[in-house]
This record gives sequence, structure tokens and C-alpha cells, in this order.
Amino acid sequence: MKVAAYQSRLRVGGAADAREDIARQIKLCEAEGVEILCCPEAVIGGLADYAGDPAEFAIDVGQLRNALAPLASSTVTTIVGFTEIAPGNRLYNAAAVFQDGQVLGVYRKLHPAVNRSIYAAGDQTPVFTVNGLTFGILICNDSNFAEPARIMSSRGATVLFIPTK
Repeated sequence: MKVAAYQSRLRVGGAADAREDIARQIKLCEAEGVEILCCPEAVIGGLADYAGDPAEFAIDVGQLRNALAPLASSTVTTIVGFTEIAPGNRLYNAAAVFQDGQVLGVYRKLHPAVNRSIYAAGDQTPVFTVNGLTFGILICNDSNFAEPARIMSSRGATVLFIPTK
């Protein structure tokens, strides 16, 4: 299986997001036979920690499919970082697994920042299976902690993707 990583420039919260750039990368991946493309954390909208009004670009999971529609591909699954807004206006640094126009699931960063963050901490360690590959996601700082990787591995993950800025 071919996988690829796309690293864009860091976008401050609320800045124009990278959907057009990601769509171009997906086209390249389609041409090269890449099956999974991993994009950076908060690539859609930017990091909320740097935003004046993070709710302005945060996405509710119920609206995520429509927000990611321009990235739909029948051959490339994309891991895409975004700021999630949840009930009670809680914000999460999250990554969606987007395949063939559908959201397979979302991972919320467990350890939002080294010092301070406006993001709430996630509390789940899901694994995902795409074309026979079972994998987990650890966003940035989460990769400094062994326990989430151990849990995902015990659930069958053989690969960990680490979207980071």
C-alpha cells in the first residue's frame, strides 16, 4: 500500500484553509496510486489557539461530510485535521478519516498542548481500517505518550499516522 504525507504551511486560526491545496495533492496521489494521504493538524481553518474567534471556522462533525466534499476521491482516503466544535461549544483539535465522500470517523487529540490550549482533550483511541490496513492517529503532542499507541496497537493498528503542524 502506498501512503503519502502532505505538509502545508502553518495557517493561523481563521485563515483561509487548504482545501484547494489538498485537492491538488489528492489528484497527484490518484495518479501515483497512493491510497492514504495524511494532512497536517488543523489544516482546515487553522489552529484555534491562534484565532480571535475559533468558532468562526470550527466544524461540527454533523457538517463535516459537506465541508470535506471537495476532497472526495474514490481511490484516496484522506486524513485531514480540523477544529471540531462539539456540544457546549467545546473545541477539539481533531482529524477526520475521509473516504469516498464519507467520514469514516474522527480522532480527537488527547494532549492538546505542552503548555496551554483552548482545545479540550479527547478521550478515545479509535482505530480505522482502509483497504485492509488498520491504523491509528496521534496528533502532534500525542506522539510523546506511549499509552495511546499501545492501546491502538492492541486493537490491531499496524501503522500510526501523526498529523502535525
